[in-house]
Amino acid sequence: MRKLVSWLLIVSVALSVGIVSSGIAEAAGGKLTIWMEATFSADANKVIERYIQEYADATGTEIETEFIAATDYMLKLNAAVEANNVPDITIGGPYKVLSYYPNNPYLPVTDLVEEINATRPFIESNREGTKMEGENYFVPYYNSGSMLFVRKDKFEEKGLAVPTTWEEILEAAPQVSDPANGFYGLGIGCGPTDEDCENGIRMMIWSKGGRIFDEEGNVAAASDPVVREVFETYKKLYDGGAIPPSATSWDSGGNNKTYLMGESAVVLNAPTLYNAMANDEEYAPLLESTAALSAPGNITLAIPMGWSIMKGCQNEAGARNFIQYMCDAQRYNDYMAEVVPVYAPVFADCADMPLWAQEGPNRQMLQYVHSAVGYYGYPVEPIKGRALAAKYYFSFGLARALNAYTTGGATLDEALQMIESDIANIAQTME
Repeated sequence: MRKLVSWLLIVSVALSVGIVSSGIAEAAGGKLTIWMEATFSADANKVIERYIQEYADATGTEIETEFIAATDYMLKLNAAVEANNVPDITIGGPYKVLSYYPNNPYLPVTDLVEEINATRPFIESNREGTKMEGENYFVPYYNSGSMLFVRKDKFEEKGLAVPTTWEEILEAAPQVSDPANGFYGLGIGCGPTDEDCENGIRMMIWSKGGRIFDEEGNVAAASDPVVREVFETYKKLYDGGAIPPSATSWDSGGNNKTYLMGESAVVLNAPTLYNAMANDEEYAPLLESTAALSAPGNITLAIPMGWSIMKGCQNEAGARNFIQYMCDAQRYNDYMAEVVPVYAPVFADCADMPLWAQEGPNRQMLQYVHSAVGYYGYPVEPIKGRALAAKYYFSFGLARALNAYTTGGATLDEALQMIESDIANIAQTME
């Protein structure tokens, strides 16, 4: 994903008529500071920048907006929280909220979510699925996620249907593999810093009925037969030549590369991989041979993002009005047209729009969102357990355990015990 350099926009202008409703205009004004996480798309960022300018013009609000590269966003926000000098509005998400446990710097916005939902209903996984102990701490605005990329030509050559379930993928991987000629059926890595491994292995475990944690937040990995089965299956495929030998050293870019170089038949990746093929003539034949599908399984990892209001906001009414303005149907639809299929919408009625209704990657991403009820510690309910699970996710603990087992650095029992020990160590830092 392309990272953008931060830049600063400051606008202070007089009230303009006709851009926003009189209700918003009457309650607006004053000042707002907004920190945006820059997206992969410069054009999409410019759309948001234009909306902010229009809102400032219409309401007489003085707005200071900063677009921050994704790699720097949390570092900058952490420093601001520590210094007690936070912006009024930020881009929030489940991990951003949980990372501050137990000192949550975000205001609850459940009533604002319900108010917007009353006029334009959210997809249920976005409205209810983003709650933490009954509260929303951000207003959902877009979804990220993973897609299944399949070399349909390779499956057709073997007389096999394109796989759409984990069972079909794992069964077919050895059949389409040709390791002697450098081609492999499954491009899921287990490098010690591979975030896509963390995603894919979790979703595989969940969809088979397994759990790393139980509902109360207790670690269940070492005793869960499904976790054991998934680890054993992965190693069997790796040892049998169905997974690229280099997969044990991949980072999160490894599966992109293996697919683009024509080395793997199936990968699970963000839709940025689709854009990489669609926007480069070199990959036109590969795109033609690709089926881009929703991630397999009945439980997929939810990665929603949206608007948060920080504690200490000096203009809460203005912040709420701004968020409502950004959720205006036409404004929102125009923005989503700039970011598909990398980001998917949060509103239910998008399913009936041409942009999402026609078969293709956009619709597949929307399908993903509807089943995106999984989260880092699924199915943990208590917020402390969810915070622990999120911290474990970002330590790449599952990938490291799978890596140790796959490379022979640990037995299966030792690898599963690594999971339990690593989580216990993180829990101690949270006491």
